[in-house]
Amino acid sequence: MYHPPTQVPEQVHQALRAVPPRPYTDSLIQGFFENVNYHYSILHQPSFMESYVEWWSQRRRPQQLLSMPTIAFTCLVLRMCANSAQFLPPSLLASLESELGDSAEGFGTRYQTAAQTLSNFVPPGEGGLVQVQQLFLGATWLKAEAEFVKSWHALAAAVREAQETGMHIDDTSREMSALEGEMRRRVWCALYTWDSFMSAVFSRPPIIQGGSSVSLPNARLDQPATSADIPSPVVAKILENQLATQLSNLAVISSPSLSAKLAFVENWMVSLPHVFNIHNTDTRWDAEHPRLVFQRLQLHCVGYMTLLMFLRPYLTSPNSHCAVTQASRSNNEEEEAETRRLVACAIDTALSLMSASTDFFPLCFPDKVKYFMVSFCPFDTAALLCSALLHDNKRAVIPRRLEVIEAIGCALQISSRLLGLTKMGDTTWSILTRLVSRLDLLPEESEILEAASRPGELVIPRANVSTRSCGDGRSNVDSGGRVLLEIGGSELDDNTTANLPAAEPVWSDETRGIIEVEGEMWNETFGKSGATSEIDLGVLDGLWDWEGLHFDSF
Repeated sequence: MYHPPTQVPEQVHQALRAVPPRPYTDSLIQGFFENVNYHYSILHQPSFMESYVEWWSQRRRPQQLLSMPTIAFTCLVLRMCANSAQFLPPSLLASLESELGDSAEGFGTRYQTAAQTLSNFVPPGEGGLVQVQQLFLGATWLKAEAEFVKSWHALAAAVREAQETGMHIDDTSREMSALEGEMRRRVWCALYTWDSFMSAVFSRPPIIQGGSSVSLPNARLDQPATSADIPSPVVAKILENQLATQLSNLAVISSPSLSAKLAFVENWMVSLPHVFNIHNTDTRWDAEHPRLVFQRLQLHCVGYMTLLMFLRPYLTSPNSHCAVTQASRSNNEEEEAETRRLVACAIDTALSLMSASTDFFPLCFPDKVKYFMVSFCPFDTAALLCSALLHDNKRAVIPRRLEVIEAIGCALQISSRLLGLTKMGDTTWSILTRLVSRLDLLPEESEILEAASRPGELVIPRANVSTRSCGDGRSNVDSGGRVLLEIGGSELDDNTTANLPAAEPVWSDETRGIIEVEGEMWNETFGKSGATSEIDLGVLDGLWDWEGLHFDSF
């Protein structure tokens, strides 16, 4: 049985005093719900605000201030303030920095440090749902600061605390409200989804082993009152969770072929609700609910990244490029055609991902650039395309070469615009410029690359999204040929199948132009050369799969 401490260390008292005056805390909390919470949807604003008002009313009562529930809630408030400080809109940023006399990075770090002090004081299993929520936000803050190893360990701490409270087995048998049970499912949904995604991106074993049997959250809890067609903020996370969970289950039940895995992801993408769908997107509520655009593009990036995860070897492995040549020499037309098809699918997917990434960037610049996917998606895709071009030294395998080069240029420009703003921007610019310096480009190709990468207004590549199906279309389809996704007890149907008619994307000449802005950054960087083995991976060292791109021979 837990016994509360008779004495509280001085550092805990100091951490409790780190909460800013209420007007500033109110602004940061409001900013959190407007700009951050929909990333993961682990907090329910109406119920939180009730607790928040009560917490303020009791903060000056010593017997309440030092209770474990109050300390855990204070920790949660500080985490929310720290996360909010990373995504402040320009007007609020200027106001808070002026009145608090510190930079957003400075006071955000201060809140995070104080929260960690309080978190360490709460014994395992004693903080309940609030403790798991604040631990989760501690991990998201670290990830946004590009502290990826620390973030990974912080996520593990949140998972272990959640398991300590029975979230992993959907334990709602104890006396708890229906709302608390729902919020526990939301937190577990976010934990499992993030763990699955980061495990895949950084090639690390999942923290949560054995899949998840927890029921999905109720998507209708905070459904916008204006229209039943506008999805709740949590729906995007539920959809990501389904992708991760069902891919994991698919791997356990059978040994799916590459074609089956690709078809499964394609089915998931075409089955997204119309508000999020890639084709015939319903944009009626975008202006009123800007988070829909953010979540839509995030889901598109997740889908394309998952497809590309399966297709990467066909662009990076020297054996794949040799296979095309060997099959051609041996007159094995079927083998050559299949290899070329998968290479073309990988290029189509990479270009579609780059298009989604360049749509995503202006939506997030400059106040949301610390969101991980803003910098990582274009960078990782461009690095993959550089590897593909380097391995295709005879220019015989990679299709849509000029579009690939322009896509790399767009990623370079994104990285250049993030220089000095984020640690990821500094790292991705350094790596990409070194990789591009190794490419053997024709004069026309160099002009395209330079035009796309110059500082200035970002021109979004307008290669049409490929309608080529990479998979076999046999997964996740019912007997009537419909793709079904179950969300919180309801079904979203889409009669569209993954086997869409093949069509070659057409590249428009109208996208070749870019506003010319003078800048010396390109010339200063690309006048240099050096072996790719000497590249400093910065904040990605030990995490990003550099070896998987097979640059060692260049």
